Amino acid sequence: MHAELDTGQYPTGSQVSDDEIAALPITRHRFHGDRNYTLHPQHPMDAMAVKSTSGQAPANKPHRLTRHWLQDPELTGMTRQQLSGLIDALTPALEVQREQVLRTRRGHERLAAPGAGAKAKLTTADRILVTVLHLRKLAKMDLLGQLFGVTAPTISRAKQEVGPLLEAHGHHITAFTARFRTPSDVATFLASKPT
Repeated sequence: MHAELDTGQYPTGSQVSDDEIAALPITRHRFHGDRNYTLHPQHPMDAMAVKSTSGQAPANKPHRLTRHWLQDPELTGMTRQQLSGLIDALTPALEVQREQVLRTRRGHERLAAPGAGAKAKLTTADRILVTVLHLRKLAKMDLLGQLFGVTAPTISRAKQEVGPLLEAHGHHITAFTARFRTPSDVATFLASKPT
């Protein structure tokens, strides 16, 4: 290893926006990806585009992360079976809780059959999943909103509903060591997992 003193003059107080950071060709590492990362000469997705054949989908299209991808054990900190069991355990309580909130909002009992009216922006399973991912501290609410196709306040409401139920059922969610800033960070992380 070689190091030498850089005697150049540089302006102080320069700030880099989150959008500028997100545009950098960075692959975040599994352990503390907020501090440990590789900076590439070009974005890994662009490099894949050069290697892709004409029969493959264009690499410049953003990765579509399905719920299956977002339920990955490395992201959730539990096996898919454990996550499914958690969803099964919390769903009845969440449905009762939601009905109570709606009754309070209406000021009276339901007049229409269950399922009528406006649909929830997130399914019960998604509300549980997004809360687990947020408690794992792997992404801010804005990014989780992008991944689930909703706004950050919707993610916040889901966490407020599900968080106390997790505690009441004795489920402790441990923080993850990687941090993601963009959907492509998550996609690159999952794509780099050993098979």
